[in-house]
Formats: sequence, structure tokens, C-alpha cells
Amino acid sequence: MIIQELTEPVVRGHTCAVFRKSIAILSLVAGPGLAASSQSTADHGTLCVRNASAQPHVFAVEAPEAGRRVRKLAPGEQLCVHGALADRTGVVSAFEDFDAMEGCSRIVAVGRTEDMLKYVDFDRCFWSSNSPSSIQQQ
Repeated sequence: MIIQELTEPVVRGHTCAVFRKSIAILSLVAGPGLAASSQSTADHGTLCVRNASAQPHVFAVEAPEAGRRVRKLAPGEQLCVHGALADRTGVVSAFEDFDAMEGCSRIVAVGRTEDMLKYVDFDRCFWSSNSPSSIQQQ
């Protein structure tokens, strides 16, 4: 199930603009080999994040030429951007709630779906591309 975009930013005020600019720079200079990709794939030109945890969380997904989408996802739901440059990378992020100042982010190749398996504060989340199979099966 693909969830539609919310316009409310994850982080409000000046910090949001700095965060978005930093993420945009990272996604423009990063090559596809900077992060391991999830085993699941999305359509060509699409980048998705899926909530594979047991709790709802706020997610963001952003890729060059595709913009940014932010939405609170229930377990099992996913959020995607479409129209991204296929040979680039984007960024997927998870936050505890809309007011959170800290979260977890991964650089992911366009065309993939990254699963957030378990949320842990301060960029220590378990993602499908950085977690052992024993964590993924829990």
C-alpha cells in the first residue's frame, strides 16, 4: 500500500531547512554504492521506505528529481517517491513522531524499497540493508 504525501515537515523552522539542504547535498554527491540496498525492489525510478516495525513512525523519502514526501506509517505501510533519476541515490528517514529532532536515515539506491525493522533513537535504527538476518526475522 502506497501512502500519499503530507505537507507537514518532520522538523519545524530553521532546522528543517538546514536538514533538507544537507540531505539534498548528500543525495546529489552520493553514488549508488554508498549504502547497501534492500532485498526488495521498487519500480525503476521509484524509491520507497516501508515500516517493517511493530509501531507506527513518521517516515520521509527523498530522491533527486522526485521531491520529498513525509507521512506517518502504520506497520506494513510504505511511502514512495516516483520519477527519480534511476542511477542515483536518495535518502529514507524514520522519526519517532512529527516533533522529533533526531531520527534515522539511510542512503539508498533509487529502484529499491528500504525496510525500517526497528526504531532506535539517535540514528541507530535497524534497516534491511544494515541488519543481520537474525534481526530481520524477529
